[in-house]
Amino acid sequence: MHVTTTKAVRVSLLPDAVRRKALAEASRFRGEFYECLTARRDELFELADPVLCADGR
Repeated sequence: MHVTTTKAVRVSLLPDAVRRKALAEASRFRGEFYECLTARRDELFELADPVLCADGR
């Protein structure tokens, strides 16, 4: 028998408190990163956001 697990399934099985904490940390990081940008803030953030959200593969 071959069992396939995906990241989405594993994440959805985490307790609510763990998911909330991870989301809060990610949101805080994204907000702080955005605040570090100066000129062309929105454009730079739009370019960097996909990299920040990538799963590292």
